[in-house]
Amino acid sequence: RLEMLAGHVIRECMPRLSCFVMVPCTGRLGVREEPSHLVNIAKLVARKPTWSDGVWLGSECLEEGQIQKRFDMWLPSMGLREDGYDVFFSYRQGKVDSNIVEMLCDSLTWQSVGARQRRVEVFWDRIRLETGKMFDESFMEAMCKSCGVAPIVSFEALERMRGITEESGIDNVLLEWILALEVLESVGSERFFILPIMFGRIGTRIEAEPISNLFSEGVIDSLPDIVPVATVERVRVFLSDRGFEASPKLGLRTVRGVVQHLTKSMGLLAWDLVSSHGQGGCTDMSNDRGLYERSCKEIMACIRRVAKEGVSAHSPYAHSPQVRTPGGLGTPGSVSSMRQTQPPSQQQQQQHLTPGV
Repeated sequence: RLEMLAGHVIRECMPRLSCFVMVPCTGRLGVREEPSHLVNIAKLVARKPTWSDGVWLGSECLEEGQIQKRFDMWLPSMGLREDGYDVFFSYRQGKVDSNIVEMLCDSLTWQSVGARQRRVEVFWDRIRLETGKMFDESFMEAMCKSCGVAPIVSFEALERMRGITEESGIDNVLLEWILALEVLESVGSERFFILPIMFGRIGTRIEAEPISNLFSEGVIDSLPDIVPVATVERVRVFLSDRGFEASPKLGLRTVRGVVQHLTKSMGLLAWDLVSSHGQGGCTDMSNDRGLYERSCKEIMACIRRVAKEGVSAHSPYAHSPQVRTPGGLGTPGSVSSMRQTQPPSQQQQQQHLTPGV
């Protein structure tokens, strides 16, 4: 991000001059000590797939673990994480929504949380999903290892849901939102948060408001009031494959009902946060200070409320509330605190467990 910003400034007066971020190759340096070799950090990141083969930096060949340790403060947090994430961004791919998520991720990555002041870990599909892995499995697993979800509920995202029918294929954004509601239903708001960031239409005329009120657009009420069978079934299979029990509400979740549930949460209304700067037509909100500062402040408040120092600083399942088990109350010790299904022989002898939330 620093390289990109510096490059924008330089190109205004010297279009042919390139800009690179160089960092010392050696470890800690003394006050008057000069580095023997500098590394182009962007090129080092681009070579990440070959780190396992060793990378020559100056006069030494570093293994993957050594690279990660030595340049940890400079390297972006990328790829899938076993330890989980502080916040999962769910959004519809598009010029505006994608740009909003990118700027929010940039704003959050320099934040810290916890007694150890560790960096905030964000799940943004563009930097997390890995080649060769099932992307839907990856992002669903990631959500189940997150402290919370920040869905971007925009007019454009909802417009593309208006055509969903019972026979439609899987809509991945709706899939994420349904799974988020299932997680919240299971572990509760003390262990998992949903903080929707809502947008109406983005102004395109000079006299228009930068962002319209989503609720005044009528798009939510126009969403189909039907259960998206394929999407709901995908969530059910995902949970079942991991031994978790879906809530009784899963099979009743309609497209409109899911969005209404999300928008009734205490979310952020972008039209109240964005600055007009004395003009309308705000199609590029990348520099809107009010929008991103307030959004990041609220996201960090949710993270600090949910995240706990302990077994895991990210996953709500690692420090989740107790759940009902046949022998009374017990704390799940694996990835999730979602209701786990009993083996068939036990299920026949027991009543259906009461939902945790």
